[in-house]
Amino acid sequence: MASDTTLVVSNPGQLGSARTRRDFLRIMGIGGAVVLLPSVLSSCSDDDDDIFGPGGQPGSGNTVTIDFSKGDIAVLQFAYALEQLEADFYTRVVAASGGSNLTAADNAVMADLKNHEVIHREFLKIALGTNASFTLTPTYPGVNFSNRTSVLTTARTFEDLGVSAYNGAAQYFTSTTNLLVAGKIVSVEARHAAAIRDLINPKSGDFAPTPFDDAFSPAKVAGAAQGFIVDKLAFANAPSTFVQGPNNNG
Repeated sequence: MASDTTLVVSNPGQLGSARTRRDFLRIMGIGGAVVLLPSVLSSCSDDDDDIFGPGGQPGSGNTVTIDFSKGDIAVLQFAYALEQLEADFYTRVVAASGGSNLTAADNAVMADLKNHEVIHREFLKIALGTNASFTLTPTYPGVNFSNRTSVLTTARTFEDLGVSAYNGAAQYFTSTTNLLVAGKIVSVEARHAAAIRDLINPKSGDFAPTPFDDAFSPAKVAGAAQGFIVDKLAFANAPSTFVQGPNNNG
């Protein structure tokens, strides 16, 4: 620990330690900083080496099925799928920053968000263990990584969707520990969403456009995310009920 609000992670194995997990969740809950040393970023990026990837049409690849009969494991797998997508997106944004029209301030935020999403992805991967056996192939039809408007609009879509996904899926957790972990992560995603909205329309009320965040069902989230995933995202034994959130639009 460098200070009460800074967590320094020097190697990827450290992310799996109980102490680091506790510190990570505590810091994310109070808005502190996580510093990833170069060894962590390089080790956590095996699936990001070819950052622009092979691409492909959404839903044209192999089927990845999440079986909700597995309970909390399935909910965490669902979150892991979304975090893979977000981590990949921001990795591409950062890689393209040298040739984009994003401002220096924009790029600083994008770099922070990339590091957060990589941490979320790797944390869930460690938590799931052998149940984190799938790697999605993202694709970004219509997204111009050199264009500020395109990047920020897509980032807003991902962050809003992530918040809605965690809020909606929370009702399916049976473990209070897992619910707490998800609550910590979604609080960070909500800050991301607010930051992106402020970049798009600074000093306005857009950073928090509604009194309550959306809560979407897994099916609605998967439908929206599928437009950015080559693999076919499918559910088995999907929940038969969904309790609507305060906006009643899930």
